[in-house]
Amino acid sequence: MNYFIVTGSSKGLGEATVKLLLKENHHVICIARNENKDLEKIAKENGAEITFLQEDLSKHERVTGIVQYLLAKMEEDNQVEGIYLVNNAGMVDPIKPAGKAEETAMTKAVQLNLLTPMLMTNEFIRLTEEWTCKKVIVNISSGAANRPIHGWNTYCTTKAGLDMFTKTVGLEQSQAEHPATILSFSPGVMDTGMQGVIRSSDKKDFSNVETFKSYHEEGQLRSPEFVAEKMIELLSSDNVENGKVYDIKEFL
Repeated sequence: MNYFIVTGSSKGLGEATVKLLLKENHHVICIARNENKDLEKIAKENGAEITFLQEDLSKHERVTGIVQYLLAKMEEDNQVEGIYLVNNAGMVDPIKPAGKAEETAMTKAVQLNLLTPMLMTNEFIRLTEEWTCKKVIVNISSGAANRPIHGWNTYCTTKAGLDMFTKTVGLEQSQAEHPATILSFSPGVMDTGMQGVIRSSDKKDFSNVETFKSYHEEGQLRSPEFVAEKMIELLSSDNVENGKVYDIKEFL
């Protein structure tokens, strides 16, 4: 059986990813602040296994313990075919120029967007170093990792850092005896709650707010379901380049 650990699984891309995985009868482990009853219903309808952990992953001190707990449970299963870690949880706030953001908001964003996936990846690799099954880690990136955006200094920085972490770990794993495959996946603009947060920003904090409003009004936002489908296809491929940052535009 394949195990998928999906963070930020209660909404947006995380929710869409879990829904597709449950239809394929994988064991899906959902980690999110809020429970999603629809996912439990889908799992029951498809005879799939789902485990839900209600956790706030911005509290980074809990992260390694969560990974240890989950992998210990998997180790009891002698028929693990593959383990996939999808580091999807993230936040775009604070949308504020430097000098205007609150310290607590910046700290929370750095912990959730960058430190948490780093810690989860580190513990995942440490504990599965001798495992011979397929091991894949995907970090959800953003186009904001590659260009500065007014008001997004924290978000841009965390996503750029996450991409570099991915590239570096990919290089390291290429020399491991039983390597894990790690990649970043940039989903582009999607019709999610995060876009709603962006559109509600004050123009003085985010000068491009009207552009993002037009994306929504003109139907230019991709559905999370479409993006999730493309991402799962990529994860299932045997031709993934370790440490590469993939963009959904490559699959359109």
